Amino acid sequence: MDLIGVDVGGTKVSLCIGDSEGNIHVSKRVETTSLGTPETGLPKIAELICALVREENIELEDVKGIGLALPGPVSTKKEMILNPPNMPTWVNVPIVQFLREKLGRPVFMDNDANAGALGEWMFGGAKHVKNLIYLTMSTGMGGGIITQGQLLQGATDTAGEVGHFILDPKGPKCPCGQRGCFEAFCGGLNASRLLQEKVKKHKSSLILKEAGGEIDKVDMKCLLAAVKKSDSLALTFWEEYIERLAQGIGILLQTLNPDAIILGTIAALNKELVMNPLRAALPRYAWKAPLEHCHIAPTQLGADLGKLGALAVALHGLAKNS
Repeated sequence: MDLIGVDVGGTKVSLCIGDSEGNIHVSKRVETTSLGTPETGLPKIAELICALVREENIELEDVKGIGLALPGPVSTKKEMILNPPNMPTWVNVPIVQFLREKLGRPVFMDNDANAGALGEWMFGGAKHVKNLIYLTMSTGMGGGIITQGQLLQGATDTAGEVGHFILDPKGPKCPCGQRGCFEAFCGGLNASRLLQEKVKKHKSSLILKEAGGEIDKVDMKCLLAAVKKSDSLALTFWEEYIERLAQGIGILLQTLNPDAIILGTIAALNKELVMNPLRAALPRYAWKAPLEHCHIAPTQLGADLGKLGALAVALHGLAKNS
């Protein structure tokens, strides 16, 4: 079964043709900025899909479904992109309707975190467990939840927005407007901003050296490089980061009692640095039974997760409409 996946991220758009087993046959990537506005971007996405189909030497009619993994917030009910922060001109964009009419194929969509959860559930290390949570752990802290084998979307399409439950009402400001969100502590972008403020007061730290001496280039990569060199500020900040991560995951364990929690980019790229202290911290935030039952691990899908998530959105949509 030929499927098309389109993963629209903050910096890149990845397209692929794959199948229901998660095999990617051909793929292409362009910069998100190359899309421009919806007026130019929607036709460009359609053109890229058609070019990929030609490259694979198949007919568009052979494609059973197209899945879109999109930056939130989105409305799956209205089939629209609402107002993604990294694409400020893409407000209330009827992307599904446009592509469906332009290409004449079934088109389905969801936000990138839900797509990631579906990708993990269909193709990843927690394949077809009944209850799964996927945490993006990337620039932000998005979440996707599978419960009793069904994607949890909620009444207003905001189920899974776990990055915005409050860990500390007096904590750092989150771009969402609240204070002390899970994402404000553990999303890569916000954590980097917190780290920059610390480094301003401790300029002898190896963290600044890893950033080439430029405060505004201090990020999680610099932090983790300094952690590996046992820099004292880096070790202290990382300990605090892991404690907040454990606090957030503990809430999910207690609330949803999942079979598996799969962690995204930061954990996948720094497995031991994340998993060893996280396992040590979690008993402070979750009961023994849900913690021991749950398989907690970094994603094994690597750079293909976005594309596989988009393919999974297509499969999920086709199954719902069959």
